[in-house]
Amino acid sequence: MSALKTTFVLLLIAFAMVIVTDAAHVGPCDQVCSRIVPERHECCRSHGYRGYRNCRGGRMDCY
Repeated sequence: MSALKTTFVLLLIAFAMVIVTDAAHVGPCDQVCSRIVPERHECCRSHGYRGYRNCRGGRMDCY
């Protein structure tokens, strides 16, 4: 049972690391932060990412 718990915790940590490190700042999309969500996603897609993660302080992070 202990091995199962350890495996589960390690998988959770690995998944969290993938989520955190997957986002990247995309400078050309910073100007789109004030626009609607579909436009944010489109900007990230046009720069080779799957979509937008967030806009904080005028900085667009895409994943």
